[in-house]
Amino acid sequence: MTGPIQSELEKPFFESIPEKTGIPFKVEYRTIDAIGFKDNRQLALMKDGVFDMVSLRFLQNSEEEPSILGVDPPGLNANYQTARKISAAYAPVLDENLQRRFGVKLLGIWPFGPQVLFCNQAINQLSNLKGHKVRIGSTILAPLIESIGAIPVVIPFDEVANALALKITDCAITSRISGYSAKWPAHTTHVYPIATQMGLNGIAIRLGIWNNLGATQQQRLSDAVNTYIANVWSYSEQLDIQASDCIHGKDNCALGVKYKLVSSPVANDDIHFMRDFALTKSLPTWAERCDQLSPDCSAQWKQIVEPILSQTKRP
Repeated sequence: MTGPIQSELEKPFFESIPEKTGIPFKVEYRTIDAIGFKDNRQLALMKDGVFDMVSLRFLQNSEEEPSILGVDPPGLNANYQTARKISAAYAPVLDENLQRRFGVKLLGIWPFGPQVLFCNQAINQLSNLKGHKVRIGSTILAPLIESIGAIPVVIPFDEVANALALKITDCAITSRISGYSAKWPAHTTHVYPIATQMGLNGIAIRLGIWNNLGATQQQRLSDAVNTYIANVWSYSEQLDIQASDCIHGKDNCALGVKYKLVSSPVANDDIHFMRDFALTKSLPTWAERCDQLSPDCSAQWKQIVEPILSQTKRP
């Protein structure tokens, strides 16, 4: 993980846990790429005791634990407000599943931000992507890309800028701040700001470590994580706006380099398409996979999340 969330919030948070909680943890903060592991193995590595506490990538680890994708299936979360409500409501289910299957406790959920399209061609609606290659971070997004007639290409994040520069892919999906931090705008011309996902992730600790803490220590750690999570939600939303300002070369760009990418308003038909795709395609596919591991998985999701969606104004 790179970018302001990692450098300004995540690293300082993990390194300050002993001071903030009074728990005598010895913290060695390391990014997973720096030690040669892939982020889609986080749960397996925690189960094996390799890591005690992680910033857990939901999308990348959803193959191992399908239920975590239920909080952010492709097409469902159109904005921060909806994503935060669903996260808060569904987190206890994810925590229960992670404890049972991996010996991991979920402490909280936080967002990268809307996962939008960076392209090196003009785009003002999803149909413009037909026949073009679109970089995705996981095969989970492939059905969405295929449904609009585009060609999904899985490329690791740290290789995307080069892939865009060499025209190996025509477009790529990530948050605005992640794309900006990785210099994607240097190799693209347009942004289409529709949220394919909200890039939700978690903070997780090995259950063995958690259970060895006293009740007061557990509460202090939970309070510290909750404060951190609240800060990330607020900071992510601010960064999304700031990154957009810099990507489009506005005078109030405060992050550094200004680019001049073109952005079109999201077409109403595409907003409808995203919600319909989530409800008729991505959720049924996800439910089938999740129910194979936990027979009541999709039933729990419907009970918890559907009331939130019914209160959310449909575009």
